[in-house]
Amino acid sequence: MIKYWRPEKIEEVNDSPGRVYSNRFLYDNLLKILPSKEVKMLDIGCGSGYIRKIFYDLGYKLFYTGVDIEKNKNFEQFNKYAVKSDFIKIKIEDFNTNNKYNLVFSISALEHIDKDVLAVSKAREFLEKGGIQIHIIPTFWSVFLYLRHGYRRYTPVRFKKIFGDKFKVYRIGGLFSFFLHLFFITIPEIILKNNKLRKSNIYPKLLNTANKFDRFLPIFSSFYILVIKNENKDL
Repeated sequence: MIKYWRPEKIEEVNDSPGRVYSNRFLYDNLLKILPSKEVKMLDIGCGSGYIRKIFYDLGYKLFYTGVDIEKNKNFEQFNKYAVKSDFIKIKIEDFNTNNKYNLVFSISALEHIDKDVLAVSKAREFLEKGGIQIHIIPTFWSVFLYLRHGYRRYTPVRFKKIFGDKFKVYRIGGLFSFFLHLFFITIPEIILKNNKLRKSNIYPKLLNTANKFDRFLPIFSSFYILVIKNENKDL
């Protein structure tokens, strides 16, 4: 069963609705999903690794490993939010370690991996029994917002193929945030190469309004959030 989720309150920022909602989901739910305050995290396609700040804000003791094919120029600035931060320049499919993690994580990364089934299977090898996977992936509707971006969009059929059927899945975003992204980000930034609208003072206010009205038309959601608990003894 796919549950719809929306934040009750969001900060006034100029990020995309999908990024704002995803971050807010983590702030509001991580402590319930991952009650252990010591986290050994493997971040697939980590980019800047900004996610470390969310864990820091929530009081986690974070031991972080980010894996990506290129090191983001901003990666180092987030090192201070983890007890230990490692970056490994490698495809997750080729990654090997003797370490075990209690969290395997990705945000808007799996769609950029050609063999996503293999990538997730490989990462699962390093997950402790009782460990958690959290993956934030784009829905079919996001194709209209991000256009040609990565290899695929996800449907329930696709993510069941990767993760089986024992997981929790949440849908985030609705009609109003969809159109806000379309007219303030997709058309001006991607098509017209102009990002002035998102940087305007009115954008954060419109984002808050869109979030409030999404509850009435929770359709055209742009992302799924999957939460999977590893119960296997032998991986």
